[in-house]
Amino acid sequence: MAASLIANERILALRLTCRAIGNLLSAQRKLPDKRGAVFHSAEPFFRPKKVAIVGASESGGGGWPRAIYQNLEFAEFPADVYLINPRRDELWGRKVYPDFASLPEPIDLALTIIPAEFIPDVLKDGAENGLKSALIYAARFGEGGDDVGARRADQIRTLCDDTGLVVCGPNCMGAMSFHTNMLFYPATRIRGMPLGSTGVVFQSGGTFMFWLQRAAERGLGFSYAVSSGNELNLDLADYINFLVEDDDTQMIACMVEGIRRPEAFMEAARKALEAKKPIVMIKVGRSDAGKEAAQSHTGALASDDTVLQAVCRKYGVIRCYSLDEMIETCLVLDQRRWPMGKNIGMAGFSGGGKGLFLDYAADEGASMGRLSDETVALIDPIIDPGLSGQNPIDCGAGIAYRQQDFSVVCNHMAADDGVDIVAMQGQLPTSADDPTDPTIFSNVFDATDKPVIAYVRVSQNVSPAGLEFQKATKVPFVQGLSQAVRAILGLVRYSDAMNKGVTPLPDATGDKANLDGEAFDALLSEKGLTPPASGFGATPTEAANQAAKLGFPVVLKILSPQASHKTEVGGVALNLDDEAAVIGAAEDMASRLKAAEPNAEIEGYLVQEMVSGTEVILGIREDPQFGPFMVVGLGGILVEAVRDVSFRMLPVSEDDAREMLDELRGKSILGAFRGAAPRDVDALVKAICGLSDIFAQYRNHLADLEVNPIIVGAEGEGVRAVDVRPVWR
Repeated sequence: MAASLIANERILALRLTCRAIGNLLSAQRKLPDKRGAVFHSAEPFFRPKKVAIVGASESGGGGWPRAIYQNLEFAEFPADVYLINPRRDELWGRKVYPDFASLPEPIDLALTIIPAEFIPDVLKDGAENGLKSALIYAARFGEGGDDVGARRADQIRTLCDDTGLVVCGPNCMGAMSFHTNMLFYPATRIRGMPLGSTGVVFQSGGTFMFWLQRAAERGLGFSYAVSSGNELNLDLADYINFLVEDDDTQMIACMVEGIRRPEAFMEAARKALEAKKPIVMIKVGRSDAGKEAAQSHTGALASDDTVLQAVCRKYGVIRCYSLDEMIETCLVLDQRRWPMGKNIGMAGFSGGGKGLFLDYAADEGASMGRLSDETVALIDPIIDPGLSGQNPIDCGAGIAYRQQDFSVVCNHMAADDGVDIVAMQGQLPTSADDPTDPTIFSNVFDATDKPVIAYVRVSQNVSPAGLEFQKATKVPFVQGLSQAVRAILGLVRYSDAMNKGVTPLPDATGDKANLDGEAFDALLSEKGLTPPASGFGATPTEAANQAAKLGFPVVLKILSPQASHKTEVGGVALNLDDEAAVIGAAEDMASRLKAAEPNAEIEGYLVQEMVSGTEVILGIREDPQFGPFMVVGLGGILVEAVRDVSFRMLPVSEDDAREMLDELRGKSILGAFRGAAPRDVDALVKAICGLSDIFAQYRNHLADLEVNPIIVGAEGEGVRAVDVRPVWR
């Protein structure tokens, strides 16, 4: 019994690995702080009734105070406006006050357009006199390692904590509440932006207005927009939370440089998903920061962006990789039609366009629907002779001159159960006298409840006539074939996330005693992670005796604190056929290790039954920002070189597990590949979910849990968790 307890390599790995890194991980990692889900209220900032322009002057801030005042004047003063400047008595026909104390009433929002060094004292005066929120345009609050500015930022944070004041910025370009015409942007060109249901949060001030203008020209309308700057107080999570709870907002577009409160961000994203308000996000700086790569393959494979991508997948946040793509995706989502499945129906009148669409669909993993024979029979007589009515449909050049026939084809396609999203070839007119009939598209839109888009093969400069045409069709004209495919996939993934919902992590209540000895073996086996039969030998001879008991061939592994990754020191031998081979292999391993590490401590040898099959890695670790995530990949010990992996946040469901396997580039080797029998995918899925369950329950004790490799046998043969490496928190 004692031998079986210590023979299990997972327990030995725990003891050996923790000597080197246990204390380090304990110091560096902690469970997410639940207090991070507390939100600051952005209500007084976005919906102020009384506003003060602090620093009101003709020339201060490069004319910013005057521009903001003119915007409010243009909107016929949607809020009561006061001017503050201790050096002026009157400005723009209004009384100017020296400070907050002299104002006749408390202020909801202060627009501070003054030098940074004066802002802490001014806001302290405001808070003492009932100020609720402030917008700080100025920079010099610690950017670039400025110690003086950093102390200034700390003063603002402390003031907010002590008084409940909420602050937007600093180092930002302002904000707009479009439905109430409160335009706190320091330029008059902001006037006339179209009203709509998209809320916008940009951490980049310079890109902020540029994107809004281009998106407006493409047909997007807005509810609120904010340039959030350095986010000393109000942050991305707060703005998203406000927009989720706002009746005028149905979608949120974000440009993100950093997520300051991950737990609050995830909670806001969960609320948005539950409210069916998509978040569309472009992330700046998709860099690989690494996660203690030396400790596990899981850490080496993970990066900041891969973990964030898994977070977005869980919470239905749609990632975009360009500002243009974010516009097109928002237009597609603005229809607010959610597909029941993932199958695209595509119709056009260009063989080349069809081919490119299919290329991009293959690149992105998009699914093309198959039409029924009845639908094809309806389409075939309408399209050009010699062409097929099966999806994707090339109707032929002739149908370009028979516009309503093209509409009929698309209607037939949209009515087919094999299609979930309709994509029609289109082009926006450049002038009002263009003969193209918008009912080609609106007829299809009106006849179905499925999402309908028009794809433009090459991006256009959209004219006012084109924008009016797009409105008349009720259909977004997505600019570019690749953009169309990615926007459709964003829609599909959002709908999928919405249907699944967010399953919360269970409480980590696992008893540490279950992670030791035979109890751990039983736990692994119960969760589908059955280890191979094994034995322990303290010497080469004892290892040979254990091998004889197990039956040949066997695998031999050296156990040493200096051989955590055994293959790297020649500490693994396969297919040993007799006792002499075991003894020889053990002696060779010891010699190699001693030559490399003269002070190496050899604790013995693990002998395991030889298991053959497909090697897969399963790994879980706790991300310090977002919590536990899983990696599934092909390649076993070569996984870092192959990097054929998929990520998900915990908990991982059976659907998640199958999706992860389907995302692998080499997934075909899990099927009937080159004459080999299909692998036992069902057993692998059970193991993936089982590892997720174990880590979720015992993450109060574990920092990392990796199975590499897990050997997947043929159908019906199950899996074997050959090498399980847990690491204590």
